[in-house]
Amino acid sequence: MNWQYKHKHSLEQRRFESERIRRRYPDRIPVIVEPLLSSSSVLPTSLFRSFSSSSSSCHDTTLIRLENEKFLVPSELSFGQFAYNIRRRLRLRPEHALFFYVSSYGKQPSLNTTIEVLYHENKDIDGFLYVCYADEKAFG
Repeated sequence: MNWQYKHKHSLEQRRFESERIRRRYPDRIPVIVEPLLSSSSVLPTSLFRSFSSSSSSCHDTTLIRLENEKFLVPSELSFGQFAYNIRRRLRLRPEHALFFYVSSYGKQPSLNTTIEVLYHENKDIDGFLYVCYADEKAFG
């Protein structure tokens, strides 16, 4: 994945910041959330082609970037609760499909997994957990 946050900040800056956050807030997980750009997609698209339908009114919504890309998430929060909060911040209608992926490998997390478990399994070398989101249009 092509993370804009990684391009803006050096590895040393990111490591320093994540360590500072973890020391100051030991019960919180530092998470970077960015939209998946279809040009940088490394995810398989064949699974999602059936979800694309140009006649659906939910395709009128353009996926936007969040105001804040950096979040301090309580470690006991489930990924489903986290995803709900992201959907709410994006102001998506209920019929608008949204997909989430963690780490550079594009792994889809289970909604009942806690953020702490995802962090320990998928954290980057800089100490952040990277999550991207995409709608069905990203998959053609």
